[in-house]
Amino acid sequence: MIDPSSTILLIDAGNTRAKFGWVELGDGTRESRAHALDYGHIDSLGPRLDSLGVRPRRILATNVAGPGVGRDLEAACQQHFGLPVQWLDGRHGRDLLHNRYRDAGQLGADRWIGLLGLLNRVRKRPDWNRGAPMLLATFGTATTLDTLLLRAEDGMQRAHFLGGLILPGPVLMARALADHTAHLPFAEGEPTDYPVDTHDAISSGIAAAQAGALLRQWRNGLQAAAGQATQVFVSGGGWPLVQPEVEHALARAQDDLGLRPLAAVHLANPVLDGLAYLARQPGAGGPAD
Repeated sequence: MIDPSSTILLIDAGNTRAKFGWVELGDGTRESRAHALDYGHIDSLGPRLDSLGVRPRRILATNVAGPGVGRDLEAACQQHFGLPVQWLDGRHGRDLLHNRYRDAGQLGADRWIGLLGLLNRVRKRPDWNRGAPMLLATFGTATTLDTLLLRAEDGMQRAHFLGGLILPGPVLMARALADHTAHLPFAEGEPTDYPVDTHDAISSGIAAAQAGALLRQWRNGLQAAAGQATQVFVSGGGWPLVQPEVEHALARAQDDLGLRPLAAVHLANPVLDGLAYLARQPGAGGPAD
């Protein structure tokens, strides 16, 4: 039975659609399956939550879809629940994770909140506490590759976001070639070592580019942590398009360096994980000083 007095609604407004879930502060549990929300049907959010028996007391959200989507979500939540939306971004949770971005406001809210979700997942792992880097690779409209590392600071261990890469996601790469060349199709091929078909050649090039960028940051993590192996976590709708190439490249790199094989770990909803982590903090969602 959902207790409305302790339910916090979590919304991740991404580039193409929103996902939502909720966390129960009474027992600390969270709805494990994310629910998708198309931006053409934002007004269905309230009725859908009603059908699920969810009546939140607070709403925490992150938004990279633009101010129009933000306004529509705020209107839907105010109309149905009489509640404001509290938008979280790179200014929040800085007491949990040191943000090395020169301007924290420039860091995409989804990247930052997703990294907090990853931090919550790894913070009790022995390898993390020994100083192993954690790399979050999100393959969406854009691909982002971000690294966390536990470092000593003023005599204490503190989690640091070291920085990361942004590049076009797999589908965006394919779309760019199809839209901006005269004869290349929108690729629907399979990655292979030596493609002999245009569709396969494009799909293989895209997968190789994504895997190469990931391996760059994976190796950088090894250097930052004095040889400790980087654990890779992956997420995003584009992951299945590059999964075989990335897994093969990662396994080969680990073997070449004589490292114990560490398979990439899939995370279904790191942004919702991060929102849930912040929701459980004292004064949930307030900016750090």
